[in-house]
Formats: sequence, C-alpha cells, structure tokens
Amino acid sequence: MIYALTIAGFDGSAGAGVLADVKAMAHFGVYGEAVCTALTEQNEDEFVAPGWVPWERIHAQLELLFKKRNFQFVKIGLVENAEMLKRVVDFVRAASPDSFIVWDPIASATAGFNFMQASERAEFLQIMKRIDLVTPNQDEYEFLGLETAGGVVANGAAAAGRDFAMLLKGGHATGAEAVDVLYCRDGSRHEFSTPRLPGKGKHGTGCNLSSAILANVALGKTLPEACSEAKKYLQVLLQSGEGRLGFVK
Repeated sequence: MIYALTIAGFDGSAGAGVLADVKAMAHFGVYGEAVCTALTEQNEDEFVAPGWVPWERIHAQLELLFKKRNFQFVKIGLVENAEMLKRVVDFVRAASPDSFIVWDPIASATAGFNFMQASERAEFLQIMKRIDLVTPNQDEYEFLGLETAGGVVANGAAAAGRDFAMLLKGGHATGAEAVDVLYCRDGSRHEFSTPRLPGKGKHGTGCNLSSAILANVALGKTLPEACSEAKKYLQVLLQSGEGRLGFVK
C-alpha cells in the first residue's frame, strides 16, 4: 500500500478539498488519508463561510495520523493564513524531514471568497522555500509576487533564486490551449498543453490536479512525468459529469 496525506478543507460537494483529493489519489492506486483545516459551508456554485479549524484540532489530527505512519507524500491545500501554513509545514518537516510536499495555494474561492491577504506575501514566500512544489494559477502567481521582470520565471525556479519547483497553471488564462508550465529546481522548464474546453469549467480543478501530481510522485514518477499524467487526468475530469462536478472512474 502506498499512502499519501492531504491537509486541506472539507467541501461537502466533494468537488474540492480533502474529498476530491482522496478520490484523485485513489484513482491512481494511492491510499489517501486526510487532515481537515476548514469545515466549509459551500456547494459547487456557492461559498458561504470557511469554518476554520483551530490549530489545536489540526495538530491533534496530524499527531494521530503520523503516530501510525510516516507520510512521505503530503499535499497542503486550504489554510487560514501564512502562520497556519508555517505550522503545518513545520510539523510535517519535523515528523518526516524528507517528505515530498505539494502546496496548492488558494487565494480565493471560485464562488466568491478571499482567503489570502496581501500583507502576508513575504511570509508565504519564506515558507515556500521549505516546500517541494507549489501549484498556483495565474491569479495566485501574481498575488504571491512570484513573477520576475516581464511576468515570467524565465530561467526556472532555481535560477530565479527559489528553492521550490513551481507548476504555473494555465486554466485561468486565455487561448485555444490550456498550457501549464513546470519550472523545476534544476532550472529546466516543461510545458503541458491540452485543448481549452468551452463552458464554465469544473469546481476544484486545482485540488484534483495537485493531488494527482502527488499520487504520481508517490508511484515513483519524475515530477515532469507526474505533472503530465495529472494533466491528462484533469482533462478527463473536465469532460465528465454534469454541471460543475466531475468524476473519473
């Protein structure tokens, strides 16, 4: 059994958050376990309240799960603020120093709710140096100040002075193709392109993509291979189901 852990919010529609993460991991044959950071009030179209879980409760969940097994593959999603992200990363790095950590930053809910504060940008950037892969969309990329002059990390994450790899997602951009760009720590750059689909899109695409990447890394694939497989998975998800919820059998 290959295990992975998601630390994220609970979305009752199961389109995003820990439920979506576990489903994506299971699709690839990885057993996903979860720690809840927020008990959100939402469906796929409407977001009412985040329902933040206090650190004491998050810490208690982490302690019990890590008491049972040493997770080598960890995905972090929705967190209340930079301080909460730091506490989570501190715990994971102390409990499992060599674990592969993916952070899918969530600046706002598609249904309309802002999470990140501009005043915390510097703190987020410091914390990201201890994370292996960050997966922002274009809005989150700009919000976090990850762009260099010209708006592009031209020479890769390492060459830009960053200690983490970054997958810049193209789903919120424009054009006939949805192009995701991976900037690796070694300075290499990889593009993953799929036809842009018409319509409003699905709920929870970032959650599904980042969890699929983590699952494929857990299976032994290189980071570019894992991103490629996850991109294919997401394309199937986008064409499945009804409305804004998708499902991949």
